[in-house]
Amino acid sequence: MAAAPQRSLRRQIGDRLRKMRTATGISSQEKLGERAGLHRTYIGRLERGDSGVTVETLATLLAAMGVTLAAFFAPFDSPLRPRTPRKRDG
Repeated sequence: MAAAPQRSLRRQIGDRLRKMRTATGISSQEKLGERAGLHRTYIGRLERGDSGVTVETLATLLAAMGVTLAAFFAPFDSPLRPRTPRKRDG
């Protein structure tokens, strides 16, 4: 059941990444990949929410777009409930 909120966050991050890429005038994932030193298919997976991203990789992508981490995360104002391990019966 915890997979849905995680998937939703990945989708939100991917959507935000795509919007920022196009807003900064980078028309393709390939161009962003060239600037950031990452493969275009990886950027595609990130934008679709199929893959998670580390803070380091996100910072690299944003630097290639001239965007700060603070600007990227500004719209994420609703906190997520942290995942906690299930208690085992026993």
